[in-house]
Amino acid sequence: MRFMRTFRRAILSVGACSGLLFLPVFSPPQPKDTQTVLLAAHRAGRIEVLEPATLASLGSIKVLPLADGIWSSPDGNFLYIPEGIPPDFKGCCALYALNLETKRMTRLIQPFGTAAFSPDGNHVVTQRGNVGIEVFNSRTLEQEPRISRSVAPGFYALSFSPDGSFLLGVTNSPPSLDIFDFVSRELVRRYPVSGDVSLLGAWVQHSFYLYSYHASDGQLWKVNPQSATLGLPLKVSFPDAAPHCAIHEEEMFGVGNRIFLYEAFGDKGDRRPGCKSLIAGGVLSIDPETGNILRRLGDDVHFNSLVPSPDGKELYGIDVRHPNDWDSVGLVRLDAETGRPLAKKELTPDVWFIDLASLPRKLVPHGELEAVHD
Repeated sequence: MRFMRTFRRAILSVGACSGLLFLPVFSPPQPKDTQTVLLAAHRAGRIEVLEPATLASLGSIKVLPLADGIWSSPDGNFLYIPEGIPPDFKGCCALYALNLETKRMTRLIQPFGTAAFSPDGNHVVTQRGNVGIEVFNSRTLEQEPRISRSVAPGFYALSFSPDGSFLLGVTNSPPSLDIFDFVSRELVRRYPVSGDVSLLGAWVQHSFYLYSYHASDGQLWKVNPQSATLGLPLKVSFPDAAPHCAIHEEEMFGVGNRIFLYEAFGDKGDRRPGCKSLIAGGVLSIDPETGNILRRLGDDVHFNSLVPSPDGKELYGIDVRHPNDWDSVGLVRLDAETGRPLAKKELTPDVWFIDLASLPRKLVPHGELEAVHD
């Protein structure tokens, strides 16, 4: 699940292939006929469509059982949902593309592990494990030439550059950052990281940051793609009142000029059940140029996942209140500067996933709808 969350909302900037430079690329403004919504999917097989400011319900779509994530395509025409595998829906997962206009679900691949979407909306790349990277045309849903396992041997958290030229993958098998030329399907740079560590990655403005951690000790690199090595890292220490109960799983994303880092709760790595000490929640706001922690936000909230608003002023998170048990779960909207809660919503007991999406206004679901599937 870690890889599936890491790059859900990453914004990447990569430039000219000849020098492998990271150059600023600016996205065009959103058309006026779009509407921003918060998508919340849960295992029972339903996608709730919420108004972001109030978290009020706008509509819902019934999908297949065992939903295990939710993403929107850049143009907002498709939703991508990992679902249980029919006919018994006991195995997880297959990746489905849901056409919001026709409400038809098309199965792309199974089993499924991770995905990323090109910024022009033309491609979705997926993995079934460390077996290479498979590519689909997101307009026709037809399969295209893949990146072979000999080129891409890891199981990656994947994301595109904004111009679609490069595909970046962070893997822990073994730990490295791999950069692929998407057109030629070739590896153009590999940055290995030594030690018994876990890796995460995030873009902040036009720079990519690689983060490694073991327990509460972390290192942060600003990647210089012209260099063959990573260089010297900054030290990032995750403040922890219970260091005798080691942190198992962290998550990271970048928005605005900050990195946000948090401990993920609610999964198998949740350390609360085995620790006698109180484990604080919250999310850390970090200056990527110094590695300094600016503030800790919402330390009474135990986040399983977080997504930022495009302007970085607000954060939306899933709060799992009980260790390894989704019987008490909520949705919160926070001020990203102060941590002040702006809205809260109680959710049905279940495992939940969220994504902030900009959809064509005419395709925003209203009322209770049901998808059809192949």
